[in-house]
Amino acid sequence: MSALVARWLALPPNLRGILWVAISGVLFALLNVFTLIPAQHLNPYVMAFLRYFFGALFLVPIVMRLGLYRSLHTRRLPLHISRGAIHTAGMMLWFVALPLTTLAEITALGFTGPIFVTIGAALFLAEKVRLRRWMAVIVGFIGAMIIIRPGFGDIHLGVICVLISTPIFSASNLISKALARTDSSTTIVIWQNIVIVACALPFALWFWQTPLWGDIVWFLLAGLAGTLGHICQQRGYQLADITLLQPIGFLSLIWNTMLGYFLFFQKPDVWTFVGAAVIFASALYISHREAVRRAQIRTAAAKASPEA
Repeated sequence: MSALVARWLALPPNLRGILWVAISGVLFALLNVFTLIPAQHLNPYVMAFLRYFFGALFLVPIVMRLGLYRSLHTRRLPLHISRGAIHTAGMMLWFVALPLTTLAEITALGFTGPIFVTIGAALFLAEKVRLRRWMAVIVGFIGAMIIIRPGFGDIHLGVICVLISTPIFSASNLISKALARTDSSTTIVIWQNIVIVACALPFALWFWQTPLWGDIVWFLLAGLAGTLGHICQQRGYQLADITLLQPIGFLSLIWNTMLGYFLFFQKPDVWTFVGAAVIFASALYISHREAVRRAQIRTAAAKASPEA
């Protein structure tokens, strides 16, 4: 075992980050499968609460091993609370969409995240977004329209919820990336679970539906897959630049499509894949331009420093 650990640690950090995120994609695809079955009859508020309540159970051994102080200690508690509240809203919308659309479609529309991040940076952070990035944003929306095909098919509630939840999850992921600079992946995931359970509990109690015993099994599996998935994702964020990790997200479309087809007989049409490819190309270019912009800022700062 120690030899395997040594080999793993000998890999370049960027490669380890990519592998961690690739593993998280498989785990999140399994999470979708495990939650899709109870989502057929439980409301999304109860779903969001139970998903993270059972996920928290798998964090208890980690907290016991590390100790309460080491597990929860952070100097950025307001940021953790903000992220958890934001993620709760996205999760509830996601669970509304889950039983209404295919796993492939919900994943493909999720690729629009970087597009919304670019728009948010321009509108709320006064960031200068140049023509090439705006063109990439337009291309990304064209990809989303290819999937939705307004006028040719029904734009149902599931699609609307995915499109609303995607920028919410993007904001959560950006905060998570910022937190990864100072806090461990375990601390980030523990605070995420605590805040989401606390935020979802009042809604779950108001709309309470008692789950079946079979649902408990699915939530246990979902809690395990989701908790491990978030830990893997956070470790990937700590090791590699998000620009390098962006292409790995496209693999999730493959996993979700295969699982949806073989387990639930979901047959996404060819336009889902065409639109997903267009969105992915747009998101990849936006991430590339963001990396170039950050490199230019670092270079300018280095030249301006007194030591230069």
